Amino acid sequence: MKTKSKSKMYRKMIIGFTVLTVIATSFADSKFTDIPANYWAQDTISWGVERNIIQGYQDNTFKPDQNVTEAEFITMFINAFEGVQESTDTYWASGYYEYAKNHNWAIKGYGNTKAASTKINRTRVAEIVTGAVGVNYSGDNAIRYMLTKGLAEGRGSTPSVSGYQGSSLLKRSEAVQFIKNLMDKGVTEVKERPTKPSDPKDIPPLPGENSSNGDVTLKELKKTDASPDVARAIGYMPKDSISEAYVKEYLKGVSFKGDMVTITVPKNIPSGYRVSLSGVDGSAYNLPVVGGETKTFKINDGFTLFMFVGAKAKQSITIMENGDLIWGAKHS
Repeated sequence: MKTKSKSKMYRKMIIGFTVLTVIATSFADSKFTDIPANYWAQDTISWGVERNIIQGYQDNTFKPDQNVTEAEFITMFINAFEGVQESTDTYWASGYYEYAKNHNWAIKGYGNTKAASTKINRTRVAEIVTGAVGVNYSGDNAIRYMLTKGLAEGRGSTPSVSGYQGSSLLKRSEAVQFIKNLMDKGVTEVKERPTKPSDPKDIPPLPGENSSNGDVTLKELKKTDASPDVARAIGYMPKDSISEAYVKEYLKGVSFKGDMVTITVPKNIPSGYRVSLSGVDGSAYNLPVVGGETKTFKINDGFTLFMFVGAKAKQSITIMENGDLIWGAKHS
């Protein structure tokens, strides 16, 4: 690896951070005047400043909601993992674009300063970040990958493509959060994006999202689409967030093959709850199950997972042979 002198390294860092609309004065040990004590990204911003990923302004502000260009984002991103990249021409970010191009990332600003200076939206960020972890997804699939891998949480209470708000422009605070998410997940180096698009089927379904499981597609049945008898069974129990989260994990482990179904019961059954199955091999008997247990059986009409606290049913989810999902408790 080439050794740079301290003065040269420092000069490059100053140039990079200055063009990022940052005057290179660290405010890591002081509070920004425009960051309230309860601001959602307060700790993340401090984390980014301490690591020289991003800096504040001379007036002791951070401008957390200011939008970021593609050039600014890839500079922060690459600086965080690989350090300063020397410019290859007169354009300040050319070294970063060379790096991104050599890694086949989904950039638009290589050799195009107008595109490089354009504010970047959150979908484009998902495409760059997923490429940097070694997969090739675009659009909603890049967003799904980010959400299912915990690399983003979106802007809603439940992870969803719509809640991620991919068309929204990236904010400075969000840019640092995306980088921190990767490092929190143990990512220590970035990768090349494969030239061939990755298979969307490798992405687990998000909660409440239709999912293809072998020969059958799971689809939540709404009251408006059900017969009167079935409609009465949909959402007849009160909402229970603890069991709801568990059921969403359970649905990821359901797979059909012909008239056979395999299910894997998630390991961590919530404290105080017990789980049973009804309809295994057509039997109406409630069969107690333990966390982590896998069962394969012939599907006959449908089967149901129940969750109880004591003798009180808190949750049920029925899967019909055609893939219809019937939620017994109201859910988000």
